[in-house]
Amino acid sequence: MPTPFDDSVPVRGDVPISLHPDSLLGIGAALNQPDTLGVTVLSAAREGLRLCYDLFGRMNDAERDLQAIAAPARRRQHPAERGGRTEISGDVRMVNGKPTCVVDAAEFIAAAEQAFARVSPAIDRRVKELNGYRQTLETRVATALDHPTRKTAEGLALAAEVRAHIKAMKKPEQRMQFVAQAVDGGDVATVAAVIHAQPFLSGLTPENHASLRARAAAQFAPVDNAQLAATDAALQRLTASSSALVKRYGDILAMRDAPAAKAAKSLKSLGDAGR
Repeated sequence: MPTPFDDSVPVRGDVPISLHPDSLLGIGAALNQPDTLGVTVLSAAREGLRLCYDLFGRMNDAERDLQAIAAPARRRQHPAERGGRTEISGDVRMVNGKPTCVVDAAEFIAAAEQAFARVSPAIDRRVKELNGYRQTLETRVATALDHPTRKTAEGLALAAEVRAHIKAMKKPEQRMQFVAQAVDGGDVATVAAVIHAQPFLSGLTPENHASLRARAAAQFAPVDNAQLAATDAALQRLTASSSALVKRYGDILAMRDAPAAKAAKSLKSLGDAGR
């Protein structure tokens, strides 16, 4: 059976590994479960990362080839009596801390703008898609943690009695143990009475309340709960990768301020004079 990991994307040394689709391997086990929403989540997340990784690499390739045709920089070493400093002249800008020659990058910038305009909306659609899957999983988990009669008059009265009983216990650890046993025993009504109310109504701290809810989610909705956490991780990874791509794109747009680019713009403006 094909898996979301079957489409191999070559690893490049000049693109952050966090952008690579296989950076999702750590959460893949939770998502790549047959006949679950997680498979779709994983495929969407990988496609979003693939788009980021591919465009980042293409930008690097284009800039590398542009640099290859640039005129070499001129290096001058001043004598020791003049401070011994090194002076690099020419159309140079700093790239990753190194002086790098550039040429007229107008065509490169225009190509990057066109590529980003096509790819960016596709990445945004993947983020929106993942948010939709996350909402579905969150709803499923919330449903599994609730009891059908909790909002009825009888259910509300019972829930209040359950919380009062727990709060009346003298020791905090007794309260935790009571609810934990209800979770392990599959007593959804008791657990729902506690986790769907404010912590103090059951004599619990917010931290203990959150811990019990997490335990209940893992018990009553193990697959959906694990995939919800994995979807959050996938969203975070794709959002961070998209931000890295935007930064790379911004570095390219900044080349408009390079001397060669400014000169080319001025020459074009001069040529258009009188038209």
